[in-house]
Amino acid sequence: MTTSPFPQRTPAPATVGIIGLGSRGIGVLERLLTHAARPDWAGRRLVVEVVDPDGTGTGIHAVDQPDHLLLNTVAAQVSLFPDEATVGEVIGDRGPDLYTWVTDRGLKVGEDGHTLGDEGRPVRPDDYLPRRVLGEYLAWFLRRLLDRVPEHVEIRFHRATATGLSAGPDDSRRITLDTGETLRVDTVFLTTGHTPPAAPDPGAPGAHRRVHGIYPPAAAFADVTAGQTVALGGTGLSAMDVLASLTLGRGGRYEAADEGLRYLPSGREPRILLFSRTGIPFRARPAANRAGGPYRPVVFTPGALDRLRSAGDDRPLSLHGDLLPLIRTEMRIAFHRRAAALARGTDAEHALTERLRAAADAGTVEDELRALDREHADRFGHFDPQEQLFPDSAEFDSSDAYQKWYEERLRSDLVEARLGLGGSPVKAGLEVLRDLRDVIRHAVDFGGLDEDSHDEFYGSFTATLNRSVTGPQLDRHEELLALLEAGVVSVPFGPAPRVEWDGTAWRISSTRLGTGHGAPADWLAYATSGQPDVEATGSPLLADLLAGGRIRRHRPGARSSRGVDITADQHPVAADGRPDRKVRVLGPLCEGATFYNHYVPSPGGRNRALADADRCVTAALAELAAAEPDTSRSPAQ
Repeated sequence: MTTSPFPQRTPAPATVGIIGLGSRGIGVLERLLTHAARPDWAGRRLVVEVVDPDGTGTGIHAVDQPDHLLLNTVAAQVSLFPDEATVGEVIGDRGPDLYTWVTDRGLKVGEDGHTLGDEGRPVRPDDYLPRRVLGEYLAWFLRRLLDRVPEHVEIRFHRATATGLSAGPDDSRRITLDTGETLRVDTVFLTTGHTPPAAPDPGAPGAHRRVHGIYPPAAAFADVTAGQTVALGGTGLSAMDVLASLTLGRGGRYEAADEGLRYLPSGREPRILLFSRTGIPFRARPAANRAGGPYRPVVFTPGALDRLRSAGDDRPLSLHGDLLPLIRTEMRIAFHRRAAALARGTDAEHALTERLRAAADAGTVEDELRALDREHADRFGHFDPQEQLFPDSAEFDSSDAYQKWYEERLRSDLVEARLGLGGSPVKAGLEVLRDLRDVIRHAVDFGGLDEDSHDEFYGSFTATLNRSVTGPQLDRHEELLALLEAGVVSVPFGPAPRVEWDGTAWRISSTRLGTGHGAPADWLAYATSGQPDVEATGSPLLADLLAGGRIRRHRPGARSSRGVDITADQHPVAADGRPDRKVRVLGPLCEGATFYNHYVPSPGGRNRALADADRCVTAALAELAAAEPDTSRSPAQ
């Protein structure tokens, strides 16, 4: 055997940094390990530097939060395991979704309807489980993932916060940690998720009586004592978390009553004044009892959007001129498809769907829908998507009249929510907005809308979408009605009340009631989840990147779009317009450049979160492999 007289050098390992280890960071790590285990990476060394202050993978889903804080996704629709529809053949590992995971452990839902433990009824696929259980599932998934790390891959965990990210002299990237350590990596994935906003001004009027960050709610509202008054802005998911914490979290409970629930106070609750900008309550999430696979659109398709663009020389689309007409038509189609199924069976629904597809091709779908409006009106009522999305502003003579209307709207929506996606044509029509989220992305991502439409879309229209289809669990609205009946909560102000500090208390005053209504509050809190804002961030890392010109916000002229500007390959764009191809940004930080990044992966069908992780990891590993020196040739050759 002949040996080379020249010393052989083992090439340095390729290094990848992951900053943030919530569900997005775990998704990137899973893809890295799965692809690195394939034969085409054999013989190469890979080091993954994971930076996260917790390091357990739970992200924002802390495992020590109370069980009355619930997920807004049903148990069977949560899974971290990618499937073929998302990543093709490179699966790596298969495992249980959240529903299967909790049932395999023998966990049950307690009598209160939310506590998960050893006693109670079996968990159902459509249960909204405690949020802490997702944290436990994430941590379990991470442990399982680490059990299959290939020998040539090393994972290094740094329980720290990244405070800086810069370029090294060798075109590597340097991650600065709050511990003082600096990590050298070849490429970086930024997956920090829900970054905090900038710290509030402690000298602002009333700042000492304002709850600025509502999570975790028990700690955030700890200074609010029994009998005090809290003015709570927002009526969506976060507001329901606050209500649960200030009632169930303080020893209150519910019991069944003739027409719903009755709230039994503990005596430790504050009085809560609920208000919002629109004055319109969210719609409750419907029972997920729809049979069949994913909804298949008839008119609102990527192809239809592409045709609109090509007809206008690839111009950006208009929200009201291009996008909404297709969405409204598809909502009417979904309403009538469900109505046909309920009236005449699934065969009739299938026949109607094919009829509508033919009508869409012939340009006569509106004629068909007008005929269906007349056919289904007596049994199912008239469904107007415009009114569903943008209800006319009602006028109210008094605070009492407004609250009565508010409660009636909650009750009528709960009727539809209990019927569910299988029994309510109305909910089926609205669910188009969730079912076709990827088609909406096809329209709006990466500057797909004109400037004014983009601004409206990420401003008021995303709020409209959220109010229509990503509202609270229906149980939460049943509880809200009980709290209104008990007088613990009231909604007295109508739309867009004025909020001001009068020197001794917060003063909330109506602006759109015939007879004005005002009330003082000891505390003010806004339970709203705003879009990420890279120009007003509490993240030291984002602040450093922005100050150094290494990132910029998407469409700086837009008022409502404040996420990180990225290319289609997820690279952040610097202030000078050049992308950093050694960095990729995934998750909520991209909101604005891309749409709806605030969710955890779901099984079945193509999943955008894991698909983004897969294509980015595939590209990053290919770049790292191409950059390796060729060690197969000796210096003499």
